[in-house]
Amino acid sequence: MTDWASELGTLREEIAGIDRSIALAVRKRLKIARRIGQRKVAGQEPTRDFGVEAQVLDRWRRVLKDAGVSPDRAEILARWLIEESVRVQGEARSATPRRSDESADIAIVGGAGAMGSWLARFFEDAGHRIAIVDPRAASTGRPTIPDVETAANRVDVLAFATPIRSTAPLLQRALATDTGCLIFDVLSVKAPIANILKAGARAGRKVTSVHPMFGPSAQTLSGRNLLIVSCGVPEADRAARELFGRSAATLAEISLDQHDHLIAESLGLAHAVNLLFLAALSTDPVTSRELATAASTTFSGQSSLARTVAEEGAELYLDIQALNPHSGSLYQELRTALDRLAGIVERKDLSAFVELLQTGTAKLGVGTRALLG
Repeated sequence: MTDWASELGTLREEIAGIDRSIALAVRKRLKIARRIGQRKVAGQEPTRDFGVEAQVLDRWRRVLKDAGVSPDRAEILARWLIEESVRVQGEARSATPRRSDESADIAIVGGAGAMGSWLARFFEDAGHRIAIVDPRAASTGRPTIPDVETAANRVDVLAFATPIRSTAPLLQRALATDTGCLIFDVLSVKAPIANILKAGARAGRKVTSVHPMFGPSAQTLSGRNLLIVSCGVPEADRAARELFGRSAATLAEISLDQHDHLIAESLGLAHAVNLLFLAALSTDPVTSRELATAASTTFSGQSSLARTVAEEGAELYLDIQALNPHSGSLYQELRTALDRLAGIVERKDLSAFVELLQTGTAKLGVGTRALLG
């Protein structure tokens, strides 16, 4: 065996030894996490502490920075460790875990859907009692309530995670009851229900609106935004903040009238760019194999984003475009931007190209609060 081959074998053995050490450390970490779960059960504490999760994410970003690992890659490892810890802590709970006296009874309309299921898990992990209002509720294995009227008069919180097109009549029925519970929706477009929400606020209902700026695949909320969309009922806005306040998400408050215009730019525009990318690919004669062979890093990254949009749900993504009243002006912005770019490229105008990049990137990195301020 040559010297280089021998050295390579030795190095691989060292790597294998390190892998074994990492595996032992993970086992030890999960063992401790299970003990933490047992203590939480004894103390009637919720499974998840999102503030602690945020600290773990930050710790791994800092620890691996010196090793040259990017924050995004470090976060992938940290999120996996967090989810495994949550899993073993959940195993420590009995089938009917005791709850804190501060826990709430929450009914989720549409709780058998993707976002409804996410809300159910989120609130269960926070120590609340969950019931589902959904024709498919039996499939969830959770307690069920037959209709929104019964739910509105039985629970502390009534959340709507229903398809955008079908929410209005259900929400109207709930707000027509003489309920004192907190009522909110998580719709991505508010126009179809805005007048109903405002009428509920005028009638004295404890109503607000929420928009999680992430999908149901979210595992941890660190670095993610969640909007409290005020309908003019401060008590309801505060209650919604308290429900989500212990999470690691960044909470911001905007008005109902602001929402759809802002979302057309921050969500509708991003979706539209990815949809245009897919539409352009569909008309190009280049085969998928040829594209894979010549794929650049940029193409691969864009493809990943576009694939997420394509697979998340056609009805939802069409409704985000079709039901937002500001989509028309958004599409005109895209046409204008495309014409501007085409003209710059045709003229080979470097100074105009630099200006385009500078004015565009000036908007990037601005957080939600800054955008709204």
